[in-house]
This record gives sequence, structure tokens and C-alpha cells, in this order.
Amino acid sequence: MLTKNAKVKVLRKESYWYQDIGTISKVEKSDIRYPISVRFTKESYNGVTTSNFNQSELMLIS
Repeated sequence: MLTKNAKVKVLRKESYWYQDIGTISKVEKSDIRYPISVRFTKESYNGVTTSNFNQSELMLIS
């Protein structure tokens, strides 16, 4: 189970942060498509540091 403050690796190939490690900042309980918000230290091209993902697009880092 993915919980807040857990370290995860991004597996979504289309993502700017593909294969990067981020920290989960929020997990929604509702039935939405991308319920997990992940924060990164590296900024994207437009200065964004967070993105939402599905649980299947993340791998927990121990």
C-alpha cells in the first residue's frame, strides 16, 4: 500500500519524471483515475514539481 511520505519510482514512460524517485504528498480515497500526488526535487520544463499518478504507475522504494 502506498502511503504519504513514501518514496516511489515513476514507471509511466510518458512522464517527465520517468525512472526518477519522488515522495508521495497526498493519497486520495475517492474513485479517481490518478489518486496519488507525488512531489519531486527536480522541476519540469515549466517549473512544476508535483504530478498525479495511478498506483500501477509507481513502484515503492524501500
